[in-house]
Amino acid sequence: MDAIKHILVKEIELINQREGRDGKPRFNSEFARNHRYLCLAMFAGYFAVIAVMYPVPYLGLGALLGFTAFVLFMFAMLLMEIKPVYRFEDIGVLDLRVCYNGEWYFTRALPSHAVAELLAEPSINPQLQARIREILAHKGEVDFYDVYDLAYGKKLHTPAASVALAN
Repeated sequence: MDAIKHILVKEIELINQREGRDGKPRFNSEFARNHRYLCLAMFAGYFAVIAVMYPVPYLGLGALLGFTAFVLFMFAMLLMEIKPVYRFEDIGVLDLRVCYNGEWYFTRALPSHAVAELLAEPSINPQLQARIREILAHKGEVDFYDVYDLAYGKKLHTPAASVALAN
């Protein structure tokens, strides 16, 4: 593994560990606390539908129980939370994984110690380090995608650039 990938993977693992990102569903009551009016509106809508269903002769107890189960299931799903695991392989990939992971690599800045590590690493191309310094000067931070694009972007996939990157 080259030095750039090693630094990025190490930082991604730290983020996953610090934020408890394991991709498993968990119960999170924050939704009900933060969106209590939405929850109240959902239950008001439930009672409104029940009021319409009750007098209809062809909808019996089965329809009432089925609708109640559906509403409870949907409410339970709103209380579930999944924190997807960030992976190096997902950086810059625009496919269905973006729906699950989001484009975290555009909004997450590399910590300053990781940027300092990249700039101090002797095996990293000096041109790439200069470009990182430029981004840092203009934006004030360097995102995961910035480093990924500089190191592994299409313009650097020529054999000569790969050799220069390795040196």
